[in-house]
Amino acid sequence: MSGCTATLCVWVTEFGDPCRIMESEKMYVHVTNCDGKVLEWCKRKYSFIPTECGRVEFEVPPGCYSVFASHSPRGAGIPPFGNRLTHVQIVRVNCGDHVCVTLFTPTLWYCGSWFVNAVQTQLEGLGKIKGLDPKVARAAVTAVKNLVDKIPGDDAYAKNTLRIGAEEPPK
Repeated sequence: MSGCTATLCVWVTEFGDPCRIMESEKMYVHVTNCDGKVLEWCKRKYSFIPTECGRVEFEVPPGCYSVFASHSPRGAGIPPFGNRLTHVQIVRVNCGDHVCVTLFTPTLWYCGSWFVNAVQTQLEGLGKIKGLDPKVARAAVTAVKNLVDKIPGDDAYAKNTLRIGAEEPPK
């Protein structure tokens, strides 16, 4: 690495396990600028960069980026990035930095549970969106909640973090 670039080391966790690095499957890392466009620098696009043993390391110019990974290789899955996305992390890198970022890979149960909570929390505001019938949002919550209730909740991390939101805040 030269002194005017930074090294970005990206680690990806196993599905639903924020403390274990994924070795079972290959994931594909994407780096975007703050405007959501894939980083392009020095004749390279920083998208669909495959992991090996749950990690990948590469040089980037100094800047602020969003970093995430997907399960699907280029051209597979749902465009533009494919299926099963990790959470997005924001990283700031400066000249000469060596920055590590870990991407959490949620399970379907985790995503569905948090989606239900998010929509329920925002139901009143969703009713104010022009052209959106509040009944549609309530029906979406019911449908996703019914689906999530049928999926085995094997994700201890998600269950425990959802409980935190249900507790009264400390005084």
